[in-house]
Amino acid sequence: MNFSSFYEIISKINGVSHVKVIHDDELLQEIHILANTNRAPKQIVRDIETALLAVCDYRIDRKIISIAQIDTEDYKVINRIKYEGLVVETSDHNIQCKVTLSYEGEDFCGSKTAIKTILNRRKVVADATVAAVEEIIGQPFVFDVQDVIVSTSRDVNYVSVIVNMVIGEGEETMVGAAIIKNDINEAIAKASLDAVNRRIQGRIS
Repeated sequence: MNFSSFYEIISKINGVSHVKVIHDDELLQEIHILANTNRAPKQIVRDIETALLAVCDYRIDRKIISIAQIDTEDYKVINRIKYEGLVVETSDHNIQCKVTLSYEGEDFCGSKTAIKTILNRRKVVADATVAAVEEIIGQPFVFDVQDVIVSTSRDVNYVSVIVNMVIGEGEETMVGAAIIKNDINEAIAKASLDAVNRRIQGRIS
C-alpha cells in the first residue's frame, strides 16, 4: 500500500491545515491532523474515512486519527444549523422527544426521555434539541437547558429558552426565542436552536 499518497488526499480536505502520516511498510499506524476551527472534528474524521475509501479503497480505523484545532481568521461563509422536525411520544410515566436538525446536507438526531411532568413536557424538547447540536459539533455535555418560558405580548405567544454552555472552567448563559404558531413543541425546539446557533457558528462551518 502506498501510504505516501494519503498525505496528499487528506491535505485537500476542508479544514485541514497540516497532516502527519505514520506507517511502516504494511500498516498505517497513526494520522495526526492540525485543523482550523471552522469544522467539527467529527466531520473531518468522516471526510477522511470517505476520501480514503473512495480514492484508495482503504477502510481506515478512525481510532488512529487524532485532531488538534487552532483558531484561524480564514472563516468561510457560515451555514446555520436548521430545524427539520420532531417526534414526541408519551407512555404512562415517561415522555420522549426526538429532534432532527440538519447541517451541510446531513441530518442529526437528538433524543431525550424524562418523567412526564408539566415542566418536563417542555424541557425535554429543548434537551433533545441541544443534544442534536452536540452531535453536530462532536462535543457531548456542552449545553444545559436551564428553563423554558412561555409568554404572551400583545396577543403574540412566544417561547424563551435559557441554555448554559460550558466553556473551559466557566460557563456562558444564552437565551433564544421563537413565536408559537401552530405547535408549541416546534417553537421550543426553534428557540433552543436560536439560543445556541449564534454562539457556535464560528466553530463548525
